[in-house]
Amino acid sequence: MTIPEQTPTQEQPLGQEETLEREVRAVLSDNPAAISKEVRSLTLRALTEGKLDQGAVQKVVRAVVAGATGGADGASDGQLALREALQGLDEALAAAAQATRLTLEEAVGNAGAFSRQTLRRRLDDLSTLESLFIETVSQTASSAAGFTRTTLVDVADHARASGSAVGSAVKEGVTSLGRALAETVSDQVEVTTSVLQKEAALLAGLTSGVLRGIADRLSGSQPPVAAEEEGEGQGGAGAQEPQLRS
Repeated sequence: MTIPEQTPTQEQPLGQEETLEREVRAVLSDNPAAISKEVRSLTLRALTEGKLDQGAVQKVVRAVVAGATGGADGASDGQLALREALQGLDEALAAAAQATRLTLEEAVGNAGAFSRQTLRRRLDDLSTLESLFIETVSQTASSAAGFTRTTLVDVADHARASGSAVGSAVKEGVTSLGRALAETVSDQVEVTTSVLQKEAALLAGLTSGVLRGIADRLSGSQPPVAAEEEGEGQGGAGAQEPQLRS
């Protein structure tokens, strides 16, 4: 009997979340002083690879937290490494909040380009960014043990009590945009589901583009003059970036 030749099986490529989780885990074995910046960079890259909507952000946050907790066990100082990784995630989410605010400011100022429903939903998404960060860290802590659990609980509690980088960016955006939305965007009688979906996709894509500019600026890959001009074009000359560590 002839035995059919078996072809070697090819390893299936990892999905975006699995790849991100693995990359973050590897970063925690590096110099602790560089962990925060590297995790921030990885997170920003993942957030800009697609359209920046709520579902995409949620997947990225979960992957980063999973990678950080998984890599902490192998770090020379696991507690410090985990804290630095979560700081990087917090800062990346603050940049995402800023990108969302800048995009919404432009959309609100362009009367009639987007429906009130779409802008309101996007503003609601912005308002949940900090709670997404805190809840993901808290949920991960519930199934962790040892210093990992202690660190996660402490980070979540501190964010609730004293705030976070993403929380500060969210608060600023929600306050100013809520007022502007109420004053400048008129009610519409009816907007179809397909229109709402197209508008949401367009806003998410525009936000990703703005976030790429912010990410380039934070990484130092964009000339200061060019970055300054881009910021003025997207959100006005007075737009402020979240205070992130370089």
